[in-house]
Amino acid sequence: MDSTLIAQTYRRFAERECKGYAPTDYDLALAAAGDDDIVAFLTQLPVAQPNLFFAAIQLLAGPDGMPARAALPAFVARRADELAAIMRSRRTQTNEVGRCAVLLPALPPGPLALLEVGASAGLCLLLDRFRYDFGSALIGDPSSPVHLRCAVAGPAPLPPVVPRIVWRAGLDARPVDVHDDDATRWLLACVWADHRDRRRRLEAAIEMARKNPPVVGKGDLVDDLPALLAEVPDDAQLVVFHSAVLTYVAADRRQAFAAILAETSRRRDVVWLSDEAPGVVPELTAPALPSDELRFLLGRTRFTSGRRRDELLAVAHPHGTELTWL
Repeated sequence: MDSTLIAQTYRRFAERECKGYAPTDYDLALAAAGDDDIVAFLTQLPVAQPNLFFAAIQLLAGPDGMPARAALPAFVARRADELAAIMRSRRTQTNEVGRCAVLLPALPPGPLALLEVGASAGLCLLLDRFRYDFGSALIGDPSSPVHLRCAVAGPAPLPPVVPRIVWRAGLDARPVDVHDDDATRWLLACVWADHRDRRRRLEAAIEMARKNPPVVGKGDLVDDLPALLAEVPDDAQLVVFHSAVLTYVAADRRQAFAAILAETSRRRDVVWLSDEAPGVVPELTAPALPSDELRFLLGRTRFTSGRRRDELLAVAHPHGTELTWL
C-alpha cells in the first residue's frame, strides 16, 4: 500500500474497530497514521495491516509495556529492524474463542462433525468444552476454565445444551502448535493489549488444547479441502465453519471454496457457517449497519444435492461479545 492508503487504513481501524473498545490500539493507530516516518516504515513491508503491526509491538514490549501514543515514533525508530523481521515472517493469528458464542445458536442438532478452515490452533473446534453466558441462559460445562459472555438481542435460538460433537478437524495455511511456546506467544500477542479477559480465556483454551489437542492440518482451504472432507464420518451432520478467514482470500478462491461444498453436498448435506465482514460472502445481503463500527455477518448456508440456500442469521461483534439475531 502507498503512504496515503496506509494512513487512511490506520485511521479507519482506530475509529471503526478500536474507539471505545481498545484505547491503547486506538491511540497507537492514530499516532501511526499521523507520523510520516512510521507510515514510510510500513510502506516497505509486504503486509502493513494494523493488527499485525500492533501484535509485533506487543511481542517485543509485552501487553504492559506498550508505548504511549507520544512514544510510538521513538519506539519504532529504535526497534525498526526487529519489527520489520516479525512483520515479514509472521501473519495475524487471532484464534478468538469468543466467536464460538456467536456460532453456537447457528449450529444444527447433533451429532456433528465440525470442520474449521483457517483454524489457527483449532481452539474454536473445542466449542463444546466451553461455558457460555448469554445473560438469560447459561449453557455448557460449568467447570470449564473458558467462560464466554455474549450479550444477545433478538430471538436467538439458544440451545438448552451444546450439540454433541463426534468428529472435529481443522485446516490452516499456518497451523499453530499449542505445544510450541513461541507459537503460542505470538497467538497471545495478537490479542489487543487492553483486553486482559480475552488473553486469560485464550490462555485457558490453550491449556485445555494441550491436554487434548484438536487435529489441525496444514493446507489450503481450496486445494486441500476435498481430501479432508473425504475423512468426515457419514453418521454425523457435517458443519464447515470459519470466522474472519475468507476476508483474506481472493474472490475467485472464495467461489472455489463454495463450489467444493456444493459438490460435496451431492453425496451428503453440508451446513456452512460463516462469520465474516459484510461483503465477504456476497450472497448474504447486509442490513443497514452503523458506518462507525465494524460488525460481522453470521450466515448459514445449507447445501443439498448441489444446491445452496443462504440465510443471514445475525449481526455480531468481531470478537463475539454481542449478537443481534435477525
